[in-house]
Amino acid sequence: MILDKKNKLLIFGFAIALYISYAFAISKTISYYKEYQSKKELISSEASSPQLLFELKQKEKQLDLLLSQYKITNSESFQNDLLKQLNTYSNTYHLKIVDFKEPHIIVNDGTTTTSYIFSLEGSFNGCLALIDKIENNGALGSIKHIDFIKKRDYKSNKDFLVVEVVLVRSRG
Repeated sequence: MILDKKNKLLIFGFAIALYISYAFAISKTISYYKEYQSKKELISSEASSPQLLFELKQKEKQLDLLLSQYKITNSESFQNDLLKQLNTYSNTYHLKIVDFKEPHIIVNDGTTTTSYIFSLEGSFNGCLALIDKIENNGALGSIKHIDFIKKRDYKSNKDFLVVEVVLVRSRG
């Protein structure tokens, strides 16, 4: 086999490409992996420290005490509070509460997630203002889904807007 000029340049170019890929990518990857392994060992050795466990338990007790001050304990009272808030907001924005379905309760790994589904009827701007009020009130929960439906009343030949909102509240 005779190595002509093109084959020599090809082999030389391949060797340079291997060196460049090692210098810019592979060597950095290896160094980052070694750094990751050393930090992982450091974290695992500190995690078994009794002092760290004691501090974490103290912090958990403090946070539980703070959360218990702001938490509504009874889910029925929360549902009543939510209805009161919706009534005041709907009166302010000239909306009508059409439907308030039974809450869906899901328990997963000690966390209770309750979904409240309700429907409102009224103007688009009023519905958006009410949704904004609910979103900005963190005690009520977070809005997971909104569905705007345009319906027609054939007797009066008028269109109206119905909004279905899914409000999710999680407790741990």
